[in-house]
Amino acid sequence: MNVIKDNAGILIILLFLADILLVAGIFVLFRQLSLMRRSVMILKRGVEGTSLVDKVASQALQVEELYRLLDEQARQKDYLTDVLAGTIQRVAVVRYDAFDDMGGKLSYSATMLDENGDGVIFTSIYGRNENRTYAKAVRAGTASHVLSQEENESLQRALNAKPPLIRARKGRTPKPFDVQEAPEEGGISTREEDGSWVI
Repeated sequence: MNVIKDNAGILIILLFLADILLVAGIFVLFRQLSLMRRSVMILKRGVEGTSLVDKVASQALQVEELYRLLDEQARQKDYLTDVLAGTIQRVAVVRYDAFDDMGGKLSYSATMLDENGDGVIFTSIYGRNENRTYAKAVRAGTASHVLSQEENESLQRALNAKPPLIRARKGRTPKPFDVQEAPEEGGISTREEDGSWVI
């Protein structure tokens, strides 16, 4: 007790300094709280006077709508993919001379297949006095009837044709159903004068 009485003046000064520090700390805290409140008000009000909370809510609704549209687009894409699988995607035509006394390669075998290799082979045999046309069904890449050499060549070219509907010719922008020369596979001629082509 005597120590406290002897040093009472020093203790009072120390307590006074501690009070000043506490008051300064409280002032700093109030200042920071005021700045925080102002920042929150600016956030609520927004630059253009609209509430940022409302803007965030609006953005959330727009994002939800975008997700809904994406789901709808995905469903439409799946539907279109199913529809396109059944459309003619692989076409090959082989022109030839059916008879030795006929020139100009006026006979042809045309194969038209969908994505699954289902379709038909049309063959037209051109002669001097008559023209005959045949149709042979194809299921999963296999014909339902015996095929001639030209029909088989047409079928193989169609099966080897890549399914994309649009393939550009060199030096030109792509257009739907562009005709390309058949690739050289298995010794099949792809010269222009051959008259054979694939889509």
